[in-house]
Amino acid sequence: MLNPVVSCTVFGSEMLVIYVFYSRISENKLPSWECLLIGLFLFECGSATNLFFQHNVMINTLFSVIVHFLFAIVCFEIRPLSGLSYAILLVVLNFALELIADLLYAPFINTNSLDVNSNPSLLILVVLTSKTLLLILCLLLSKVIKPHSTRVRLPVVLLIYPAALAICLVIFWKICLLEEVTTKIQHGIAEVCMIFFVSTVVLFVIYQHQVEENYRHIQVESELRRLQIERSYYEILEQQNENLMIYAHDAKKHLAAIQALTTDPEISEYVEKLSNQLKCYSKNCHSGNKLLDVIINKCVLDCESKGLSFYYDVRQCNLSSVIDIDLVAIVGNLMDNALRAAEASSGKAISLETTNRNNYNVLIISNSCDNAPMIRKNRLVSSKESPGLHGFGIKSVTKSLAKYQGDLNWEYDDVSHIFTMTIMIGS
Repeated sequence: MLNPVVSCTVFGSEMLVIYVFYSRISENKLPSWECLLIGLFLFECGSATNLFFQHNVMINTLFSVIVHFLFAIVCFEIRPLSGLSYAILLVVLNFALELIADLLYAPFINTNSLDVNSNPSLLILVVLTSKTLLLILCLLLSKVIKPHSTRVRLPVVLLIYPAALAICLVIFWKICLLEEVTTKIQHGIAEVCMIFFVSTVVLFVIYQHQVEENYRHIQVESELRRLQIERSYYEILEQQNENLMIYAHDAKKHLAAIQALTTDPEISEYVEKLSNQLKCYSKNCHSGNKLLDVIINKCVLDCESKGLSFYYDVRQCNLSSVIDIDLVAIVGNLMDNALRAAEASSGKAISLETTNRNNYNVLIISNSCDNAPMIRKNRLVSSKESPGLHGFGIKSVTKSLAKYQGDLNWEYDDVSHIFTMTIMIGS
């Protein structure tokens, strides 16, 4: 008869290891504590099935694959096909490492004529050894699966902890075989080893969480610095535009005087051409919001250089209620995204309009886009090669909008291949 305590320990410790693996190769769909509770429920259902069918190998294998698969797709951002592949791989590795652990302790068992199955404490030590080896292998495997991901940055030195735990388990096993060690002491050793195992797994969970928190903090600081630099850039650009317009205005006066003085038609025609060329150095946009004008004028030049058509209408609303750094975060980020998408599309068109609706300033940005955007958890996902290192623009927009009780939504027209972003900003 299988021991229920040992069976629960087997599946519970396996769940902790699998959680570490999945959390390192993907993002959680749910908070960590919910994932752990769901995982514990699923794996303990596996334990109950194992006990009910008296450790039937075929049934246990099949149910283990199902449990691993459900854990992957319910709690993590893992596609079903990938989840099934991971489930099969992990179950195979788990059985292989259980066999290795049995072989590791076989010499001690044969020498002392032990019946490990009748001694729960010794059996738990064997289980913890196999799960410790599984933890080491899963950590290495996560690095192979996601070699460049920020979620799997793991100093090799941390592997010392599970390796040391595996060695300690062997030592504790040998201690338990001493004649003077009572059954009560064996139970105590098994409990201490279980605590060591859980603490080792928790170490990696906390470390990963801390790495992600630090990464998010760096992202926020980097985005803030970028916005400040971009704001300064727009201020410099505005000053340059003012100087250029003053020069263009004076130059047109001088050319008009020259044209009035000359009687040569060729000189008059040449001066006329120069005057017309100077007109392009005046502002394209006159919304009344200097920063918005600069942003739009910059977009006009960018679109001209990239061969994109750009339509804008900001006459009804110039977003004057939005402070400069938030205006850069909102309009600057969204226009950068629109430019990038339109440049890669066949339509090569962008439009920007502002209006007022129900005491809200409304910003509507549309751009041609050949493919529908990637969505994850109702959020836009960066299409860049390393989305973990990008995609912070929308987060910055959302953060800035929160200051104005604002919101945003988007839609994609599969027929016209137009992506439209609508932003509501409280007045």
